[in-house]
Order: sequence, then structure tokens, then C-alpha cells
Amino acid sequence: MATMERPDERKALEILQKSEPEKYQKAILLDKPDIQNLVQNIGVEVTQSLKESVLKALNLDTINIHNDKQILEIIKERYGNEVLRINLPLPDNTKKKVAISIDNWHSLFNLIEAYDNKVEKLQSGNYKVYQENNLFIFVFGEDEKSIEQLAKHIYRKKTERQYDFIYVYSQPVLYKIDHQRNIVVKRLF
Repeated sequence: MATMERPDERKALEILQKSEPEKYQKAILLDKPDIQNLVQNIGVEVTQSLKESVLKALNLDTINIHNDKQILEIIKERYGNEVLRINLPLPDNTKKKVAISIDNWHSLFNLIEAYDNKVEKLQSGNYKVYQENNLFIFVFGEDEKSIEQLAKHIYRKKTERQYDFIYVYSQPVLYKIDHQRNIVVKRLF
């Protein structure tokens, strides 16, 4: 059975080919990991992080609560128990309309959760492991503080098998983080 191509995986491949053509020009879309360059022995898994952006759009990003259950209670109290319909601000000053079921709140990842989830899956043995294993995370909204927190988390939480580079894309900015806390910023147009 052929796997269905996901638009976010195609977009991630295009971004990587534009930002690092020498590494990704011959890469293709497959599964586990989502992007693979068989010639250069590179695999890239693709995921998304939405929580920070949703909280910012709801003006809840400055509350001093870090408990997901308490945050969800505040959201239910202010916006109801059904569906959140919000416009996520993008860095290019446009907005992306999204509808999120309150029941699915726990499946929305923040950057660190998205990273930890994929590292756990990399450890599971269900992914083809390459000489270079990378992770690509889409975020909506640029937040330097979140990128720095992720870099610190990656450095502190070293595992037996981890990602060599983590790309965080917040249109039009691509952040590239290695496991030594180095962050490279590229602006893509």
C-alpha cells in the first residue's frame, strides 16, 4: 500500500532543498522518516508544534501557569468546551485560520513536547536510522525564547540515539539547532 503524501512533508522537503541544496537536493518523501536522502545517508522526520501559537492567539501566552490541565480549564472557561476557531498570526503578518477541538488539546504539541515525542519514536526502532538523523518542526509564530528553551532542552536531555539537527520553521525563518545548543538562523524568501 502506497503512503499518502502529506502537504507539510512536501513543504519541509522544499524548504530544506532551498536552504541546504547540497544535502537535500536528492532527498525524497518516504515514511519513517518522512524525508530521506539515500545517497547522503540522511533521514528527516517532520512534525508540528501548535500550543505556543494557540496560547498567543488567545492572549494566554503571558499567564504564569505551566500545567496543561489548568491552561485547558482557563480555555474552557473563556471559550467554551467545543471548538476553538482562531486566526494564528504568522511572522509575515498574515493569519492562518484554524479550528481546534477542545477534546484534542492534549494532542497539540509545544516545541519541547514535539521534540520529545519524536525522540521517543526514534528510539523505538520503528524508524530507519541513518548516519545523520534530523527533525523538522513547523511552528506558527516566531518565538526566539521558545527556540532557546528547545536548544537548552536538547543539550540537557541527551539520549542514546538523538537527532543531529533540529530544524524549526516559522515562516519565513528557519532555525537550525544542533545537540551542542548552537542555533543558526536563515531567512527564506
